[in-house]
Amino acid sequence: MSRSSKRLTRREFVKKGAAGSLGVAAASRMGLWGADVQASQDFKGEELRVFTYAGAWGDQLTKNWAPMVQEATGAEVIIELGWWDSIPKLKASPPGQPAFDLIMTDATQGYPAIREGMFQKVNWDNIPNASLFHPAVMDNWVVNESWGVTWPDAAQTGVYNTDVIKGAPDSWADLLDDNFTNKIGLYNSFYFSLFTFACMMVSSQGMAGTARDVCNSDISKVLEFAKSQRDRVNYWWPSSSDMALNLVQQNVHVGNIHSVDAFMPVREGEPIGTFVPKTDRASFQAIWLVAEDTKKNALAEAAINVFCGEEFQEIYALDGGFPTSIPSVAARVAGQDALWAGINTHKAADFNAWGTYPYDAYFADWDNIVEYWDREVLRSS
Repeated sequence: MSRSSKRLTRREFVKKGAAGSLGVAAASRMGLWGADVQASQDFKGEELRVFTYAGAWGDQLTKNWAPMVQEATGAEVIIELGWWDSIPKLKASPPGQPAFDLIMTDATQGYPAIREGMFQKVNWDNIPNASLFHPAVMDNWVVNESWGVTWPDAAQTGVYNTDVIKGAPDSWADLLDDNFTNKIGLYNSFYFSLFTFACMMVSSQGMAGTARDVCNSDISKVLEFAKSQRDRVNYWWPSSSDMALNLVQQNVHVGNIHSVDAFMPVREGEPIGTFVPKTDRASFQAIWLVAEDTKKNALAEAAINVFCGEEFQEIYALDGGFPTSIPSVAARVAGQDALWAGINTHKAADFNAWGTYPYDAYFADWDNIVEYWDREVLRSS
């Protein structure tokens, strides 16, 4: 696949996508994922080194996405799974020999690394399927400056033990019920659970739907609330699988979890229920980024294009339980899977309100938030 010398601006890209999305969608359903179908094997014999998250992400990308990329490009996809080690490994790479060509990461790691010059801008000509994503999920500086593709991934989800709790909670304020004191499990990472505390706070004050605004305007107020309520939490979980196990064993009765990690235990018949209040929905900000030093940028962009296509997005949702940023795919999946529909955004009118965690508020005072969270909120754990 030849790399176009013309780089579209984001405005041109969106206009082009709106005009041509039906053709791209049809091509995707027929298995034609690249911008240039005739060049689908131009990368034959090459290797694409990819870092992605482990767990449910690694399962989907290894099992479903990598074979689709290989079929579309002819290249071999080598995936390394992990959590927090992609950026350190990239930084430690010799000049011109990056450990990875393509990285899936999140805002907490990706935003600073972009600013440090560790990634190169993408050529939107090679990623036409990105135009299928709802404009609201692509409306941030990473896309605006052409660093990569973003989307809201695993969502903040409430979980509870159905043997203990009869009737699903319908508000984050329900976690403040004294019956749940010392029976709550929350993620030990602040980027997720500090927002859960914000949701609990505003909901208890009759202001549900303003959690993100409060974080952006006065994060200290949320931190103080988290400190005041920390003793309700008896388990700060390090991974979703640990939370699910403790929930089944009734060590905790209710708490938060990454949406994708609730699917397996529920489908296996474990006594776990889910709830996602309609207001204050949030997901972690996922990002595809191409390493600055790689010469395989066009191949990496072709791989991103496969990810953004309707065919993979439907598999990602149905098989993995992940949200999808393509409204038409979300509507189809919701019609087939009631559990998925109960957790993930799928109505066209709701996409504009589908947000991520308040990363801007976090980055504005990152060091102080980390110190306060570790010292004042987690200290009793």
